Amino acid sequence: MEQYYTLITGSSSGIGKSLALECAKRGMNIIIVALPGPDLEQTVSEIESKFAVEVRHFAIDLTGIEAPKSVFEWCMNHNFKVNFLINNAGITGTISFEKSEPLYSDLRIMLNIRAMTLLTRYFIPMLKQCPGSRILNMGSMSGFFPVPYKTVYSASKAFVQSFSRSLSKELESSGIGVFIVCPNGVETNPLTTTRIKTHGRWSKLTTIDSDRLAKLTLDNIEKGKRIFIPLLMNRLLLFVGKMLPEKIKLSLLEKEFREELNY
Repeated sequence: MEQYYTLITGSSSGIGKSLALECAKRGMNIIIVALPGPDLEQTVSEIESKFAVEVRHFAIDLTGIEAPKSVFEWCMNHNFKVNFLINNAGITGTISFEKSEPLYSDLRIMLNIRAMTLLTRYFIPMLKQCPGSRILNMGSMSGFFPVPYKTVYSASKAFVQSFSRSLSKELESSGIGVFIVCPNGVETNPLTTTRIKTHGRWSKLTTIDSDRLAKLTLDNIEKGKRIFIPLLMNRLLLFVGKMLPEKIKLSLLEKEFREELNY
């Protein structure tokens, strides 16, 4: 019987780690792709100790020019058949664009857009050979809106959303399902939680912890839901946002996210 793997990028901490644990809980063999360091080693040990699944790992910085190709070739060389690709790795951040260093934007473009795009391209032929293969891309509510002070990040997530929806149609007859999850605030670490709390009462209604997000995301994929927006309040915000004139919407978003600049 063929042995398949779920490959998850950025899976040594935060949302990626929660997804890796939830996938392992559901009996999937795991390939963790993340930056080298103690978080990676700890996550591998934790999964191995809790679940009877195969766990492989590849330490790499996905912003490197050859990184996506290196991940694919490593899988090919070890005969690791991937039937579920989860493009989770990404960088957020809040800053005035004109005050940001060019490297700040470059890293977000390289990881949030380029790495995801090229990994998907490299793995599609392999995914086509595995029955019921899936691709999950990590989007964001920011992808639905132009967000001041998250200028490059929100634009990158708009790309992820458009890319995923277009690819889903292209691969409709291939047997590969393409999915995207678009959370709002996600509690993953103390700094992120502090930034979320700058939004006051709204944060309690729109924020989800990473473990719950992972479970709900996989539940919805199993139901065949191609685009998933966690929490009712976030779905209501999206609906209202579509009704508002662009000028008012931008003014509200600028005021809301200006509060994050000090964190």
